[in-house]
Amino acid sequence: MEEKTNHNLFTDIARRNFLIKQFFKANEISIDLLGDINNPLIVTADNIVLSCYVSNFNLVFKDDSFDGKDCFTVKLKNDPSLLKDKLSAWINNATHRKVYIFTSDEGLYYSKFIRIYNGKLPLFSPSKELAYYVFQRQKAVEMVQKLKKDEIKLSIVL
Repeated sequence: MEEKTNHNLFTDIARRNFLIKQFFKANEISIDLLGDINNPLIVTADNIVLSCYVSNFNLVFKDDSFDGKDCFTVKLKNDPSLLKDKLSAWINNATHRKVYIFTSDEGLYYSKFIRIYNGKLPLFSPSKELAYYVFQRQKAVEMVQKLKKDEIKLSIVL
């Protein structure tokens, strides 16, 4: 019984995340979902984390990512709401934060590394959704320098 419940939960999360993407696509905003699939960051093409979050099948828009007030909520459904003007105004007026991700020379996204013997083996992905990210530019610079010592060459996506 528990296995069926876990399967249903995963199916609901996958469906909900699909509906998030469809909502933004219908409103002509390109996004990726990064991090935890149950509580994903909603990130624009230029790596801005939008100040919104998902709760069940509701998308809640806030005026600030930290301690912000709720501005409005959208119910995610198969036929996405068209709110281009409202979303555009919200994007321009709310406070969002930048996220820093990394790529290889081949354009793959850095995901993580694993330790093998005395070194580190980087793992890369063609999908931005699997990318490792940090919120502070200084931390991103330190990460690049640290991995460079292990002959792992990364670039920060700006």
